[in-house]
Amino acid sequence: MKKQLAIASIALATVLSLSACGSNSTNTAATNANTTTPSNSNTATSNSTGGTEDITITAKNFEFDQKEIHIKKGDKVKLTFKNAAGSHGIEIPDYNVKLTSAGTTEFTADKAGTFEFNCAVMCGGGHSKMTGKIIVE
Repeated sequence: MKKQLAIASIALATVLSLSACGSNSTNTAATNANTTTPSNSNTATSNSTGGTEDITITAKNFEFDQKEIHIKKGDKVKLTFKNAAGSHGIEIPDYNVKLTSAGTTEFTADKAGTFEFNCAVMCGGGHSKMTGKIIVE
């Protein structure tokens, strides 16, 4: 009896962990009009200094739609995060930003450098590949 319960528990845990990236969650937040993304690139660029930048990042199974984002030091960033497929989040540890589901947060890019962002929700086998860079100039 204990062996059957253990097997059932392991099977349930496996199904739940594999389904994390298989769900289909969407958010109808407005698309960012101030961030430009070249049609053949995964890069967003900010053109203001000391202003407010609206940036939208969308995640799907094991990838973000933008791998590199350029902003100016001093910009206030309004970050909108969306899920196109799967259960994901976004985390920028150097700016104390963490969203574990679709939503919006704000921070000030008060330090120059290159800062990594990653998925904030354990989403399966490709989780560790879900990274990108914010370059503050």
